[in-house]
Amino acid sequence: MKRPRIRRLRAVLPAFLAAAMAALLAATIYWTAFDPQWITFLGGVLLAAILATASQASRAEWRVARRTRQLERERGKLALEAERSRRSGDAFAGMETRLRALGDAVSSPVIILGRDERCIFHNRALEEKTQLPGDRIRGGLLRDIVGAAAYEVMRPYVARALTGSAGSFRFDWGDPQAPDAPYSARQIAFPPGPSPAGVCLVLSASPKVPARAAGGSPGNGDEALPGARGEALYLRAIAGDQGHWNDPRARLAQALEQDQFLLLGQEIVPLKPTLAEQSCCEVLLRLQEEEDNLLPPGSFLPVAERYGMMEDIDRWVVRHLISRCLGRQAGESGWRPPLYCINVSATALASAGFARFVQKQLIDRSFDARRLCFEIAEPDLVRQRADAERFIALLKPAGCRFTVDAFGSTGTPFSAFKGLPVDFIKVDGIIVQNILRNPAELAKARAIGIVCKKLGILTIAEMVEDRETREKLREIGIDYVQGFGVARPAAMLNVDPRQAAAVS
Repeated sequence: MKRPRIRRLRAVLPAFLAAAMAALLAATIYWTAFDPQWITFLGGVLLAAILATASQASRAEWRVARRTRQLERERGKLALEAERSRRSGDAFAGMETRLRALGDAVSSPVIILGRDERCIFHNRALEEKTQLPGDRIRGGLLRDIVGAAAYEVMRPYVARALTGSAGSFRFDWGDPQAPDAPYSARQIAFPPGPSPAGVCLVLSASPKVPARAAGGSPGNGDEALPGARGEALYLRAIAGDQGHWNDPRARLAQALEQDQFLLLGQEIVPLKPTLAEQSCCEVLLRLQEEEDNLLPPGSFLPVAERYGMMEDIDRWVVRHLISRCLGRQAGESGWRPPLYCINVSATALASAGFARFVQKQLIDRSFDARRLCFEIAEPDLVRQRADAERFIALLKPAGCRFTVDAFGSTGTPFSAFKGLPVDFIKVDGIIVQNILRNPAELAKARAIGIVCKKLGILTIAEMVEDRETREKLREIGIDYVQGFGVARPAAMLNVDPRQAAAVS
């Protein structure tokens, strides 16, 4: 209450003083018989009071005008956000009816999550699987819906989908002794785009067979897969029809043969000028057909995994990345490749042939192995420890480096990686995105940084989306950052590694 009174007093005080001085001047003129000296003195004081009043009024008017402009801008922003919210609500309301009809026709459980991992849509099959009423699922957290064990496996994949990537994975859901306990999940950004509002998960029971058996015999193969036709229909409703692929295996084989994939790169920027690697870049893959049809990035990956073609795709990436580097080196004698980080699929990790293929490429084409760093997802590293040990043992002597991707996503302790000579650890994106608002996640990121420093392992924070998060990561000692707030993916030829050293 005191501050408004002080403001009102400041506004009226100059006018009161001017009136008092005018009265004093009139009295002086009357009693001093028009003494020129007194009249001059008091006239000057009166003029000063009048000027002070005018200045105060001018400043008040300027403040009012400024506040009015600010209010108008905020009002405009609010109106724009309200309109966007209304349009989004209308669009989702219109889509929800269609999704409900499609979703209930799919025998597999379907759930759409927001960025906070809360359910914004589900179908009847999910209610039947979880034995939860719809009102408990809608708005509930994914962890509470699927259970803690399944959630720990699903969490890193959901986080990756929230960056705009599509993919698939397997997990146990329910009683491990039950015939339907193993499930496969396909995830896709919702709505499609680099900054989705959520993720759609289509979950289907999988037979207890090795992953390679999913490829089946040549041909379409959808008939042998549970609910595949319904799932494909539903995913097309979410992400658009993938070019009307009647034979996905043949279509992917054609894309590999005719080099219809695009190599993209996203810079990984150092936070310290003393780091040996100042130029790093994660290699990303996109199908030309996705680009032409405005499909979400990576939507072909579930198809490739289903038909056992991930190793072929990983080989394509290594072969063409080396070719492009050698081609640029031939044209620019002073150019030095950055450290390229390549994601390794679980299938390629399990294949001794893939590691030998990389060895042969390095030797036959005289490429510096120190320019390649292979990223292995933490869940794959835990489940396929023996495969990871063999893979690293074959390529580490040549000079290749290795990263544990999405560390912290499953709560795996550092002891699980004892004996593995990894060079980098990527802090899980969910941890990174919450360090400014969750003290527990900040403490977790700081602890990862401290332990990695003692072990001589460099740290990379992924999914960095703003400057404040980046500065906090610098403060707690993280070595590198990556994400849309640092650098967006770009065509490989447009990613200049020399820029990475300048951005810090």
